[in-house]
Amino acid sequence: MQTYPRPTTLDDFLREAISVLEAQGWRIVRQSTEEAVPWHIAGRKGDKWRLIQIVIPATSHTVTQSGRRLLGQHVQLPARLGTMEQWVAHIRPDGRCNFGPWTLNPQVWGSDNDVITRLELDAE
Repeated sequence: MQTYPRPTTLDDFLREAISVLEAQGWRIVRQSTEEAVPWHIAGRKGDKWRLIQIVIPATSHTVTQSGRRLLGQHVQLPARLGTMEQWVAHIRPDGRCNFGPWTLNPQVWGSDNDVITRLELDAE
C-alpha cells in the first residue's frame, strides 16, 4: 500500500482542497489561511462562484455547526450566483485526504444579490 504525506495544518488542507477545485476546472480567486474566517477559498467558473470553508479533522460538532452558521450569515450567496460549502477534511489510513462537502441551503441563507461586490471578489 502506497502511503502519502499526511496533511496536518490548515495550509496543508487548503492546498489539498485547491488541487481538487482546480482539477474540476475552478479558478481560485482568493484564499485565506486564517482559521477563524467565514470562508477560506473563493473559486469561480464562468458566472458561478464557490465559497468554501475548510474544517480540519477532529473538529468538534459544535465548532463545525457554528462555522456553518457563520458561513451562511456572512456570505448569503444566492443560488443563481453559486454555492456556499463547508468541506470537512478526513484523513484516510494511507494518508490521503478526502473532503465531506456540506452545501448550505440558499433558500435559507442566500439573500444578498450584491455579495460579490460586498466581499470584494469582483475586483479579481
